[in-house]
Amino acid sequence: MAARLAGSARRCLLALVLCCAWGTLTAVASKPGSGCPSRCLCFRTTVRCMHLLLEAVPAVAPQTSILDLRFNRIREIQPGAFRRLRNLNTLLLNNNQIKRIPSGAFEDLENLKYLYLYKNEIQSIDRQAFKGLASLEQLYLHFNQIETLDPDSFQHLPKLERLFLHNNRITHLVPGTFNHLESMKRLRLDSNTLHCDCEILWLADLLKTYAQSGNAQAAATCESPRRIQGRSVATITPEELNCERPRITSEPQDADVTSGNTVYFTCRAEGNPKPEIIWLRNNNELSMQADSRLNLLDDGTLMIQNTQETDQGIYQCMAKNVAGEVKTQEVTLSS
Repeated sequence: MAARLAGSARRCLLALVLCCAWGTLTAVASKPGSGCPSRCLCFRTTVRCMHLLLEAVPAVAPQTSILDLRFNRIREIQPGAFRRLRNLNTLLLNNNQIKRIPSGAFEDLENLKYLYLYKNEIQSIDRQAFKGLASLEQLYLHFNQIETLDPDSFQHLPKLERLFLHNNRITHLVPGTFNHLESMKRLRLDSNTLHCDCEILWLADLLKTYAQSGNAQAAATCESPRRIQGRSVATITPEELNCERPRITSEPQDADVTSGNTVYFTCRAEGNPKPEIIWLRNNNELSMQADSRLNLLDDGTLMIQNTQETDQGIYQCMAKNVAGEVKTQEVTLSS
């Protein structure tokens, strides 16, 4: 009997201690001016606001290093929602209802290393969404509804080592989407709806580079066409996709032009996929955006309006696709 009473007393004492501890933490959490949101649990620089049905990001103290907002009903991230949280190291936003990541969503988080966004309803990511996250090492975006990725979305993440994009709805990836990720160690693109055609060969080359270096692991599988469904993208070859290197079908010719007039240089090419046409002058690529007098027509022809003396030189057309590139003969523009 005495033993049972002693055991009961110990349990009561333990319960009392736990209640006191919880009361102390709760008191700290709700203390006015503490920087701890209502109903959240705060300890030192950690703020946990889980399972609170929150619909917006709460304001927290600037010294916060860990912010846990999992299992809420947050639908959007307002630009500047995390402004001034320069000490934030870990941000957990998974298991919410976020549909879009806007530009400036993570402004000021220059020391953030871990960002959890998986199991939301994300469909789109703005090209400047992750700008400023210079210290980010791990980004989790899996189990969302992402269909497309802007090729510039990840160019501001020099220290990113882990990027999880599996279990989304990604069908196509623009060449160069992951080229800026020099610190990458783990990339997951499996369980998407990747269509493996000639446009995906750049990704196959990237995965092969990862495998050969031994410094990174990557996973990506083809969903279509059916004949290669389930294949690793890294094993795809140009031959089985019927990719064709560009071939020139119409060459440019030398031209003489009087200043102020318009001149045309013809260049036509075929290939699979359709080649991109690039014009060179004196071995330097011409920028159509930098000079409004220059126009690249739909058939690859270069049109130079209101010609000037500085336009004179050696011109060459280059046709390029994922299977290779080819150049035309060099031609001269003179006056």
